Amino acid sequence: MTYINLVLNNIFNLIVSPFKNISPIWSLIFFSLLVAILMLLIFRSTSNQTKIKETKSKIRAYIYELSLFKDELGIVLSAQKNVLFQNLKYMKYALKPMIFMIIPLALILIQLDSLYGHKPLDPKESTIVSLKLSEDSKIPDRISIKSDGGLSIETPPLRIPKDNQVDWRIKAQELGEHNLIFNVQDQEYQKMVIVGDQGIIRITPTVSTPNFWNNLLNPGQKPLAKGGLVKEIHVDYKRNSIGVFKWRLDWLVILFVLSIVFAFSMKGLFKVEI
Repeated sequence: MTYINLVLNNIFNLIVSPFKNISPIWSLIFFSLLVAILMLLIFRSTSNQTKIKETKSKIRAYIYELSLFKDELGIVLSAQKNVLFQNLKYMKYALKPMIFMIIPLALILIQLDSLYGHKPLDPKESTIVSLKLSEDSKIPDRISIKSDGGLSIETPPLRIPKDNQVDWRIKAQELGEHNLIFNVQDQEYQKMVIVGDQGIIRITPTVSTPNFWNNLLNPGQKPLAKGGLVKEIHVDYKRNSIGVFKWRLDWLVILFVLSIVFAFSMKGLFKVEI
């Protein structure tokens, strides 16, 4: 999974590089267009286009029958039954391409969430850093944290035995990428913290020991060493929002709406029956 993340990180970093220093909405529009094209190509190549077209034609015909014979109860009930049946058939034909879309779309969404999902710390902003130890370890007496610069440690360690966790409050001081260095019984661990004020920045809130799902969902930083005392390190970044006119929206809402709009507007160009 680490190798896959590395390849995908490089690809998405390359795609987003022309948009780095302008409003994120423009790169999201571009990604929405790419997602729409991908969905159309997958849908066209994996679905039975003839059957989908026939089914949609029958649905329209039965709906027209409903309006035409609305005073004939028997015909109305039969048409309603047929509309329901044809809709179920349409769902069956659409299921196969949806299954083929799951993996590529999931990988794309995970990558985009690491780019747009969280807001870097602002200078002078404070947040919580959590270190979680492995299940078979107890919180040791010898545990410390320091920064390589750009961050200050505001509190001593707060031990939470029931969660096997230790928390600190840190404060951002300077723009840039900074490392927190943890020492746990002479074992050293690092976690990158991003302090920035603009542009598109890849942020990984959580780094953990090698685990397929954790590594998949947090692609921006290498996993912790396997077999150590520490299971996970988490920085509590705020969720990001993107400005669209007078509103602030989550990136996923923007991508979902725009990709659907693009897909339906381009289905004729790609000769896709949806």
